[in-house]
Amino acid sequence: MSDGLLQVFWLAFVGISTAMLALTALLHSERQRSQRTARLRRANGSTQARRGAGVAPSRGVISNFTAKLRHIVITVGQRLSVVLGGEARETAAELSSAGYRSRDALLIYAFLKTVLPLAALIVGTIRVALTTAFGVDMVILMAIVIASALALSKGVDYFVGMRRKQRLDRIRASFPDMLELIVITSEAGLGPQPALQRVAHEMSLAHPELARELLQMVSEMSMTNDFRGAYEKLNTRVPLPEVGVFTQTLDQSDRYGTPFSRAMRTLIIEQRGNRLMAIEEKAARLPVLMTLPLIFCIMPAVFVVLVGPAGLSVFDNIIAGG
Repeated sequence: MSDGLLQVFWLAFVGISTAMLALTALLHSERQRSQRTARLRRANGSTQARRGAGVAPSRGVISNFTAKLRHIVITVGQRLSVVLGGEARETAAELSSAGYRSRDALLIYAFLKTVLPLAALIVGTIRVALTTAFGVDMVILMAIVIASALALSKGVDYFVGMRRKQRLDRIRASFPDMLELIVITSEAGLGPQPALQRVAHEMSLAHPELARELLQMVSEMSMTNDFRGAYEKLNTRVPLPEVGVFTQTLDQSDRYGTPFSRAMRTLIIEQRGNRLMAIEEKAARLPVLMTLPLIFCIMPAVFVVLVGPAGLSVFDNIIAGG
């Protein structure tokens, strides 16, 4: 019984480790490929760079294995992406907000979500069937195998959700600094697009994620001349209330001709008020949070100080009377 449980545990551990290593290798490979393709396009300025990006002389064994593994994952993911159906767009939006904007991010997600748990279930079932006799032990081991497969499937969602939450928290923390810089640049005489581009360049070191989002929005505005579409795409990539109010302010400024500096000044006043309200809410929660430490840490000492002398006097009277 213990040996079977140990084998299933190690099988689940190896499956999770393999999935994480494969995901890390694929993301690293995709990032290197995109950077290499971008450099070649900038250097050549033609479509030949796309062809040359796929030719890598004297690649090592690890790079060959990574490329083959990536090709297999993408091919299987293309077959399985149809399973997502109407949820594919929502899943792509969640991956984009988590920072995974690769062309094959959805395919890799579909592969890790479906194929990996299914493979773990099949391998675990075969292993239990070959090593365990039919009975209660086999039922327990099969339940563990099924639970491990479900954990692998849910683990992908948990990992993506955790990365998404961390990224959005970092963007939310850097958003007030962006507004301050935008107000400074707009009052210095810059227009909306030059101000946003200058702020993005200034924030590229301290807050690279928000700066990258601003640069992408400015690029979309300059290339397509569709400001509202660029604002909507930013809201999709960064689904935060602060960003929604910011893009709505920009849209109103473009539509009704409101001065950009005045609109940003009004927005930052509102954001300062919201931050002050959030701080006041946290301060109002302190008495409730301090109730349990007060009961379990301070009140016993108070009872000892107040009741201790009376208890000692009663004890002395009992001993003296006896």
